[in-house]
Amino acid sequence: MADKATFHPKTFYRKLDALLLRIEEGASTEELVSLVLEELVGSFGSDLGIVNGCFYRRRVGFFGLVNRPVGQCDSVSPATIYLGSEAMDLLAQHKSYIFTDTIVPPWGNNSVAVLVGEEDEYLLIFMLDDEWVRETLEFSLNTIRSTLNFSRSTSRLRADLEEADEIQRSLLPIKDPEFEGYDISGRSIPAELVGGDLFDYQDLADHVLGLAIGDASGHGLPAALVARDVVTGLRMGMEHELKISGVIHKLNRVINRSRLSTKFISLVYGELERNGTFVYVNAGHPPPYLIKKDSVEPLATGGTILGPIKDTIFKRGFAFIDPEDVLVFFTDGVIERVDADGEIFGEERLVEFVEKNRKREAREIIDRLFKHLDEFGGKDKWRDDATLMILKRLD
Repeated sequence: MADKATFHPKTFYRKLDALLLRIEEGASTEELVSLVLEELVGSFGSDLGIVNGCFYRRRVGFFGLVNRPVGQCDSVSPATIYLGSEAMDLLAQHKSYIFTDTIVPPWGNNSVAVLVGEEDEYLLIFMLDDEWVRETLEFSLNTIRSTLNFSRSTSRLRADLEEADEIQRSLLPIKDPEFEGYDISGRSIPAELVGGDLFDYQDLADHVLGLAIGDASGHGLPAALVARDVVTGLRMGMEHELKISGVIHKLNRVINRSRLSTKFISLVYGELERNGTFVYVNAGHPPPYLIKKDSVEPLATGGTILGPIKDTIFKRGFAFIDPEDVLVFFTDGVIERVDADGEIFGEERLVEFVEKNRKREAREIIDRLFKHLDEFGGKDKWRDDATLMILKRLD
């Protein structure tokens, strides 16, 4: 299979989430499935290697075809798919399955199928081209399944938002950490009542400080619960003095098993020693920038986002923070702030602003940067949660 163009999981999730939000609450599951099918084939078909797609509804003993295939249709989809075949047994066991080997389903090989809806009442089938990528397909199908199922099984009640807000506020640090030789501060601004961003500090020993920043996809209670799981998992793992990569691997498995609609989160976790050594793992998060006197280093070593793939391998990265260096952590909402002309703030402007203000205290840099971002966006509502964390090593 050839490499496909870069697939962006967050972009995929946001488009899917935005589609569901546009649909009236009274929409049936069938209407939801139909719209998601069209969006998937139309907007992501080339990225995912999907040629066409159709969906079926469960009847007594079989699935009946609901719509004509969407996309390029060189083959005929069977009108009826009966239960009990080896292929359908595999699908019932795994909920989604890529068919490429000796087990040929009734609709043909080189295809993928996923069950969605309450009691698996709908079956989506996609035919694939020769350039599909397994990891991308698995992520997309798991996201579709969990998101659709969650949207049908819960309502967006005010009580949920209040509970999520309470969870989120309990996760954020009450005050900036005190770590000799360093000036550190952080702040998070949710785009809505409840956001999915997090940042955290943890005293691990007299000479080591743990630092984390993350961005859970989605909004409301699911995002808050995933953020809670990550912060709790990090704190527990570090208390037991586990290695960084091992803790991140365990967190990934926990999120992968989650039944929430929000199934992934980007995260940077690192441990800072007083001498300036910084060991970290970047799990699919925008790289923090280490701003030195004459260079800028992105901290990108790690792996993909947490959640989609159970056995992802994460690597440790290393950096050294010299006196007067500034390390800036941020989430998407900061660099994706848009001005009146539709131009995003971007990473280059972020680094330039921090460099110009590097002599100021960390908290003041954050104050000034958020004010600048607010003015950059014309004081319009934030489109995404925005979180900043600034770390300065003192002279």
